Amino acid sequence: MTVAEAQTLLNTIMRGIDKKTALIVTLREDAERPGVSVRLTRDRRNATIEFTEVDLVAGQKDLMQRNRLRTALKRARDRMWEETGYIFSTRMEHHAPEGMQWFRPMQRGRGRR
Repeated sequence: MTVAEAQTLLNTIMRGIDKKTALIVTLREDAERPGVSVRLTRDRRNATIEFTEVDLVAGQKDLMQRNRLRTALKRARDRMWEETGYIFSTRMEHHAPEGMQWFRPMQRGRGRR
C-alpha cells in the first residue's frame, strides 16, 4: 500500500469523525513491521498514532476492520482534547470534621475545680 492510498483511506474515515482535523501520513521506517505514522492536528493540539500495513489493507476490504481504524482515529482525536490536571498526591486530604468537634484538647492542665 502506498502513502497516497493510506492518506485517502484515512482521510475519508477522518472526515466522518471531524472535518477540521488535519491528517499527515508518513511511512514508518521499521522494515520488520511496515506501516504508517499518522499525525492529527487541529488548532494547537496534536496527536500521533501508528497503523500497520496489514491493518490498512484489511480496512479497505473489511467493514469491521475499517470500524477498528475509525475507532482508533476517534480515540486519538478525543485524547487531543483531554486536559489533564496536575496531581499533587495519591493520598486523600485529611479534613477537620465540620460542625461538632469530636476532639477538644485540654487547656492549662486539668482545668477548674
